[in-house]
Amino acid sequence: MPERKRHAHKGNHGRGLVIGGHAEMPGSVAMTASAALRTGAGLVTAATTKDVIPVIASHCMEATYVTLDDTKGFLNDRTSIPFDQYDAVVLGMGMGRRPETGKLVERAVNETTCPLIVDADGLYHVKPLLNKLKDRTHPVILTPHPGEMAMLLDISVRELLQSPFSFTKTFAASYQAYVILKGMVTIITTPDGRQLVSTAGNQGLAKGGSGDVLSGITLAMVMQQQSLTDALCNACFVHGKAADLLVEKTHSVYDLMASDVIAGITDVYRTFATQP
Repeated sequence: MPERKRHAHKGNHGRGLVIGGHAEMPGSVAMTASAALRTGAGLVTAATTKDVIPVIASHCMEATYVTLDDTKGFLNDRTSIPFDQYDAVVLGMGMGRRPETGKLVERAVNETTCPLIVDADGLYHVKPLLNKLKDRTHPVILTPHPGEMAMLLDISVRELLQSPFSFTKTFAASYQAYVILKGMVTIITTPDGRQLVSTAGNQGLAKGGSGDVLSGITLAMVMQQQSLTDALCNACFVHGKAADLLVEKTHSVYDLMASDVIAGITDVYRTFATQP
């Protein structure tokens, strides 16, 4: 884990932007922003619709906000976003699959000059943009579950799961993307062909919102002083280990919720943190 220096200030730990949400799915962005802050991000801004902001604010008072224009509750690309002010961007959580929202994702792919993490509905919108990923000068990280990965590859989930390492390695190399393939074990793949496996986590994570939490943890980790590969491995470890510790101490695999995992990040850090 990267060291958090005694005299550090919030600017040393990154300014992250979270883009997503729509009128019917406001909680996803709130979980991502909260998870990023709990993991150690210095500053987190949520970019979403006017109606979603009060929901986030009620759960995450530490975040700041950018109000984006919307079409019938779904994000469009009519609001200018100062991407250059952020050290990393994550998008996709709860944003829906409307065409106007896809234009916003395309802008992020074209204009961000920092690591870009794409999750959830963002993966649907990024599929027709895959060839553009090869032209980016800054990393892109995709975080699909098997269904989303199969969608990106135009194959069945069953076919993917027969050779997940091979399919993911070829995909990452073809589009110069980092891939976190989520599952019972999580496979982290780099564009140069390295593959690592995280065994942390349990079936309690098989619940809505878990991926949103991982996206927030990943956002925070890529902004810390460590290699990008280490950041992705640490993000998957913290996410899964939080679930493991919660089930070991206070929860079961049945009642564990994504919001519990955010609170559980504290216990993960306390297992190895050195007191000053």
